[in-house]
Amino acid sequence: MRLIELKLKNFRCYKNITSIRINDLTCILGKNDVGKSTILEALDGFFNDNVDKGDLNTDLETGTIEITCVFDEIPKSLVLDSSVESSPSEEHILNSNGHLEIKRIFKIGKSISKSTFIIALHPTNEKLVEILSLKNTSLKNLAKELDVDLDGINKTKNPPLRKAIRDSIESEKEEIEIKVDGSLDSDSNLKTIWSKLKTYLPIFSIFKVDKNIDDKDKDVQDPMKHAIKESLALPRIVELLEEIEKEVKEKSTEVAELTIEKLKDLDESLAEKLKSDFSKSPSWDKIFDLTLLNEKNIPLNKRGSGVKRLVLLSFFQAQAEKKKADNNSPSIIYAIEEPETSQHPNHQLILIKSLQDLSEQDNIQVLFTTHSSNLVKEIPISSLIYISNDDDRLNINYGSYEDDYILNEETLDKIIKSLGVLPNPRDSVEKILYVEGNHDISALFEYSRILNENDNSIIDLNKTEQIAYVIAGGSNLKFYIQNKYLSGLGKAELHIYDNDVDEYKNYVEQINLENNPRKKAFNTSKRELENYLSKDAIQEAYEENGTLVSIPDFGDNDDVPLIVARALHELVSLKDWEELEKSEQKRKESKVKKVLNTQAVKKMTIERLEQNNGKEELELWFKILSKLA
Repeated sequence: MRLIELKLKNFRCYKNITSIRINDLTCILGKNDVGKSTILEALDGFFNDNVDKGDLNTDLETGTIEITCVFDEIPKSLVLDSSVESSPSEEHILNSNGHLEIKRIFKIGKSISKSTFIIALHPTNEKLVEILSLKNTSLKNLAKELDVDLDGINKTKNPPLRKAIRDSIESEKEEIEIKVDGSLDSDSNLKTIWSKLKTYLPIFSIFKVDKNIDDKDKDVQDPMKHAIKESLALPRIVELLEEIEKEVKEKSTEVAELTIEKLKDLDESLAEKLKSDFSKSPSWDKIFDLTLLNEKNIPLNKRGSGVKRLVLLSFFQAQAEKKKADNNSPSIIYAIEEPETSQHPNHQLILIKSLQDLSEQDNIQVLFTTHSSNLVKEIPISSLIYISNDDDRLNINYGSYEDDYILNEETLDKIIKSLGVLPNPRDSVEKILYVEGNHDISALFEYSRILNENDNSIIDLNKTEQIAYVIAGGSNLKFYIQNKYLSGLGKAELHIYDNDVDEYKNYVEQINLENNPRKKAFNTSKRELENYLSKDAIQEAYEENGTLVSIPDFGDNDDVPLIVARALHELVSLKDWEELEKSEQKRKESKVKKVLNTQAVKKMTIERLEQNNGKEELELWFKILSKLA
């Protein structure tokens, strides 16, 4: 499951209902004390119950905090209250958009009480409203009452019983709140459903800025604690622990029941009032302990903040590498508060690269807050959130619009003004190379190296500082800034854009019609730069990452990222590609584009470029770039 939206009400500064859009990589910006870290800590409250009385909005002495999370990429089938899989949509646990929406309410008074609701598009017929709360015997009684034909139905399992009952009654549907946890009747089946549903939710780990460092400080975050939590969520380990828990319950319950039987001999009336019961499941993550010691056996939480942050950096790098080929890992959300703290600028850039790599892996999301202009410039615009407090009103602004990923210039200008993010072009820059996306630069760097090794008259972009690069598509903030401020520098310009967008075809034509000897523009003869790759290079790149995938043949005008993304999806998922939402398809294609332009391109050779008729065209671009005055 993937978190796509967070809703807050009465949580600290978020008094009124506030919705925050969440991406695979989410960078939260804003002035101090505006509510950036609050978002991360609200998620910690939702996933890990870390809510206290001080989290209630200060305008209220008592009241309720509401934290709601919305998830997409819901499994096609789930095991809820029995061993039989059932469809989330048929069980009516999804909202009107087909997403899983869970609201947690924390009532703040002398103590804190908790309750959990699912916001679901559910049948409103009075016989069906409570159907999820019914256990097996009650379901069979309801089926009998409604004269439901149960021939061929497995009556020992709840999902087929519920389906048979629902199919027998026509009912309107509307979005309702279904309470699944907190002050429910002990016989309610919803407790079982919620306990199972929780196992599908992502693991959430928050890494905070260091505060007072002592043994009792809960903010001293050891990434090894997360390693334990993640390991405990692996399906094989979950299965083993469930077996242990089941056997312990059976054996201990047997002893308890024997004790009650013996008690009857002494006082039968007292024995009748007793029954055995397990009030909660074991907390396995509190049983295991793991830390890192130096050569003097000093634990990590006793080391300096800079050292701890370096370990954190290494942790994220290790996770990025591990996740590349691990298709069986649980969904994970990493939340990091100001990752630049106590780090050299070089380490900051390494860290942000690791976080980006992590967010591009399946089942991984990364959220972080920052004040660093160096980090912000490296972040895709679609990942930026800017929080401002204007006239005592909180505003959530996004780097791009949700539906079409078009950049939001108003938000970007606010970020630039707030952080002072400006370009710093070197005097040595003589030419500017404009391309459509940041992945195109990676590919051109590699192709220039391959061609230069074959013919040293071809420029190697890796070995020159005379060329600056501008992303006309504006996928990263730094390229938006450069495009806005560098256009007036009067440098020589080469523009290379894909051939699949009419806007760029027109742009190329306009530039060339200027007849300016310092400007030249090309559209690729193939659909886009990914079409210059060979099928073998793509397959070898994924094989190196641990994925054996067969890529169909493709031509010059085929959508290669789509073809590869679809092949990868069909390799691991039973869900048809066409059933995916457009946004999910686009996200998978985006991940593929990075692999193609950073890893597959390294598998290309002169021979492969000649075979797919790309060598001469690429050489022409680089020769023109060298000749521009």
